[in-house]
Amino acid sequence: MTKQSKTVVFFGSGPLAAKSLELLAGDFDIEAVITKSTPPGHKGQVPVADLTEKLGIKTYGVDDKTQLDDLVKNVSFVSPIGILIDFGIIVSQNVIDYFKKGIANSHFSILPEWRGADPITFSLLSGQKTTGVSLMLLVEAMDEGPLLGYSEISIGPNETNPSLSEKLIEVSHGLIKNIVPLYLNDTATAQPQSITGKNVSYSRKLTKSDGLINWTKPAEEIEREIRSFINWPKSHAKVGSVEIIITSASVSSNVSPKPGEFRVENNQLFIQCSDNSLSIDKLKLSGKPEMTIGAFLAGYKGRLT
Repeated sequence: MTKQSKTVVFFGSGPLAAKSLELLAGDFDIEAVITKSTPPGHKGQVPVADLTEKLGIKTYGVDDKTQLDDLVKNVSFVSPIGILIDFGIIVSQNVIDYFKKGIANSHFSILPEWRGADPITFSLLSGQKTTGVSLMLLVEAMDEGPLLGYSEISIGPNETNPSLSEKLIEVSHGLIKNIVPLYLNDTATAQPQSITGKNVSYSRKLTKSDGLINWTKPAEEIEREIRSFINWPKSHAKVGSVEIIITSASVSSNVSPKPGEFRVENNQLFIQCSDNSLSIDKLKLSGKPEMTIGAFLAGYKGRLT
């Protein structure tokens, strides 16, 4: 496949950025990658930095907005545009204006729905049936820039955060691949976010405490949390004397009087919520691999007292 004649500078830090960059490297000349600096003493994978080393792409690490401003002042980029995905650092107007055509941000919702830090999770938590990707021209105000394009997809009934993320990465890649060259050639123009017909809503960064299951919530809501939080912060609870991380569950009409009350029937574990109950299908114990509920009950039923 012939790469586009124009080069781009890529801004990204997280796993979504790494996979997106890998795809884009097949269609664009990536002049440089700007990513969050790797903390001193960090152990484990650094998805973007690991990929750029493999691909031989010049990479710059920054810690914050100020360092990003300084980098752009001191390094000469020839690219007319930046591409930003899952970056995690505020970008100033000075940095946006450095690029002749600005910075295109691929945001994983249909804006203005779920502006903010975690649109994928909140699309799942809300129970909505569709989501998508918006290709936006970056402005300083959070996710308020005009749209170069957007594409909508369905959310499956058993969709998890990882499975939906994979689909949205592919949608994002298609938008960037097809629209950015048109924009660079002045044959695509940006339009206001109001064209999508969506209402303004905001997502936020999750905290570890979000993973503690509150059994006074409806069973359907908790089931969505389990699918949404499967990577982090993980949906955890104490059943008897055993701390568990629930990775898969289904809503059941098998009810008990009190939220949080659990019972074992026919080799199944039910936990009561505010309305129905959850039937636990799969779970993990700390430091152990995922197991079926049958395997768990075979080894731990005696501790559920």
